[in-house]
Amino acid sequence: MSTNLSQTDLAVEKIRSSIIDLSLPPASRIDEPLLLKRFGLGRTPAREALNRLAAEGFVTIAPNRGGLFVRALDLPEMLEIVRAQQVVENMLGHLLEFDDDSLVADLRAIQAQYAIDIAARDYLAITSTNQAFHLRMHKTVRNGFVYSFAESTHRHVRRLNVQIYLLEAASPRDHNARLDSNLAEHEQIIEAIADRDRARLVSLLVAHARTALERLNQVLDHAVVPLLPLEDALTSPS
Repeated sequence: MSTNLSQTDLAVEKIRSSIIDLSLPPASRIDEPLLLKRFGLGRTPAREALNRLAAEGFVTIAPNRGGLFVRALDLPEMLEIVRAQQVVENMLGHLLEFDDDSLVADLRAIQAQYAIDIAARDYLAITSTNQAFHLRMHKTVRNGFVYSFAESTHRHVRRLNVQIYLLEAASPRDHNARLDSNLAEHEQIIEAIADRDRARLVSLLVAHARTALERLNQVLDHAVVPLLPLEDALTSPS
């Protein structure tokens, strides 16, 4: 972790990571005394961190319930996340700029770390590296608004993925197959970018988002989560 980060930055990272890996459970109460005791944070960094995490959508303010709470992760919330992920991935396929000389090399380096994280079954690291993989592609779009939307979405996708991984782990064979499939899908995405094949890239990214959706349905015991017809809603690939 960078030593250039402020106390508030460090506090945000610590608390956000605990929310993402579910060690701070969804819908649980979160307040300054808890943060002071659990994370050893000062009162000011703790308060500022909570404000930033509220702005990111990880913490919700509920005055009628007496304070701040970790954002829920129920089925409606999961549905919102996977829908946002579909939008982000489809948009990325259409907007990614191939004229980034270091993109493929960077993605391959991130992919190598992703394989290490998967082998270690470190879910927090897996989701962090996966986010880095997708946001590296988004950097090529060179649009701050689009990037901010993608960054916010992938942060919440991380928490959802941790929940899915923990549920999948009850069936190790299926869980291992799913993680291997993620690696393979990333490889195919890198190849499509290297070939500058936009139509294939769009198809792969949409399929990648749908894979996450299928996994969610499976672990929720076949709960019905409808797909969005994004291919029809957005401009066809150039």
